[in-house]
Amino acid sequence: MGYGPLVLVRKLGVGALGTVFLAEHPSSGAHFALKVLHPHLASNPAVLTRFYAEARSAQHIIHPNVARVLDVRQAPNGHHCLLMEYVSGTALSQLPLPLPSAEVVFLLSQVLEGLQAAHACGVVHRDVKPENLILTTGRDGERRVKLLDFGMSATLAAAFSEEELAAGMVVGSPGYLAPELWVRAEPDGRADLYALAVLGYRLLTGRLPFGGGGRMGEMLLVHKPTKPLPPHILESRVPPALSAVLMQAMSLRPDERFTTARAFRSALREAMRRPAFGCLAPPAFHVRVEDPEGRGLQPVFVNDVSQEGLRIACDGPLPRLGARIEVELSLNGWVLACACDVVRLLPAEEARTWGGRQGYILQFSEPSDDVRRLIAQALAPPPAEPSPDPELAQLLSRAATCSQDPYTLLAVHPHADFAEVMRRVVQAERRLEPFWQRPLPAGQRQALESLREKVDTARKTLSEPLARARFDASRGNFYGVARCIAAGVQLNAVERLRQAFLAARPDAESRARAIFDEGILLEAQNVLDGALARYAEALRVDPLNVSLHRYYQALIQRMRMEAREPARPSASP
Repeated sequence: MGYGPLVLVRKLGVGALGTVFLAEHPSSGAHFALKVLHPHLASNPAVLTRFYAEARSAQHIIHPNVARVLDVRQAPNGHHCLLMEYVSGTALSQLPLPLPSAEVVFLLSQVLEGLQAAHACGVVHRDVKPENLILTTGRDGERRVKLLDFGMSATLAAAFSEEELAAGMVVGSPGYLAPELWVRAEPDGRADLYALAVLGYRLLTGRLPFGGGGRMGEMLLVHKPTKPLPPHILESRVPPALSAVLMQAMSLRPDERFTTARAFRSALREAMRRPAFGCLAPPAFHVRVEDPEGRGLQPVFVNDVSQEGLRIACDGPLPRLGARIEVELSLNGWVLACACDVVRLLPAEEARTWGGRQGYILQFSEPSDDVRRLIAQALAPPPAEPSPDPELAQLLSRAATCSQDPYTLLAVHPHADFAEVMRRVVQAERRLEPFWQRPLPAGQRQALESLREKVDTARKTLSEPLARARFDASRGNFYGVARCIAAGVQLNAVERLRQAFLAARPDAESRARAIFDEGILLEAQNVLDGALARYAEALRVDPLNVSLHRYYQALIQRMRMEAREPARPSASP
């Protein structure tokens, strides 16, 4: 079996939807992944239709963190095939857990960038799970996470009957499935954000928040589920701020989660900069000590740090007074081992007198110079907030005057085509990117994030034809609406938009008709410039009227043709 010029090398795996093969282009040696739809599914018209629709939607997603969908077609042997980028690497399901917080934020941020691009194309993954995420190395040597199998869960769902769905059948990985999908709601991008938050929870703690995936569905159907423990309660090295971000993204109600992948990613980044609540030591300073019960080095909560030693809070058994124990100190990736002496115990009765937790005090035993330097860095006061960036201040000031109009914000003409819109979006994003590497005060950084969100909103409004048609109609920009119709917006979709538009403007249709009739009369009298102006005015009033657009374009074509025709010689007397 082959696929055009490609030769199938070996089987990579078999899933619920199809079999995946490694395919090779013999002359170039390039490798691809080829998914062949199972024949019993291909015989179902609903599944086959959804398979092609989802594959074609996924072809529009072009991003370094998304495995490309290159082609979808029926092979000569009758099999229905999906040709994809082949990604070689390690699935996140194979990583040893738990992972350090910084590594988890790196992985999640990469996935969120890919989801951001997909959601901008109107594509929801519906089955974000560790098996669909591959950690690989790009040609530039950078580690990169690739997200696979967009739309495949939706394709498989088409195989179920209404009775099966009504009986509670769900498609997707139960442990990562957003609550709204258990009750047959049509998902939006927030379902993907929920699944990714569950993944982050597992990467940080080594466990799923609700235990087995089926338990989540059972709780939703039988009674209101209880909230899982925050990650930092299960794993003390997780910053509480990071824990809070994941808990918000895992909210059972979609409207309580982050609205976009970009907002989720920004919150993750901010959480890693925020001081840990209730700990006097800096958030990047971590300590592990020898466990009194012989379980090796265990993370502990540090109440205080000094050049002489540490005050440790714990709820378990206390070490023996005077014991020398092993301690591991870490700060921003710098890890050192040292020995400490237990110089004082703080039992629960004594701790309660000063409102603290029970614990003990450790004194460094002959600390090395490296240990002294690490402690000095841990005790160093946080750097003063940087001064406002003057270049960014000017940019923010200019943007404030035009942030409500996406065309003005992107500096793009309202008549521009979609390629020009995307070029301007890329320019705007590149203009903002350098500022993220600069030290900024909190207010400017927040304003910068707000501006980036507005650029993202402008991109969503103007780069998707149906959304742009709705926006342009509200502004009377019939040129922009014409661009959207030419880009392939279905006429029935345009008509639905028009009915909503007219419902909010009851007299618009009659006013446009009266103006249009004036244009018809002028065209009959061969006053073409006047007729064209009247048609344009009618379109500003009723910009989604497809018939008006056709009259307008037909007259433009007529005027162009007449302008090209040579003048006829006058008749001789």
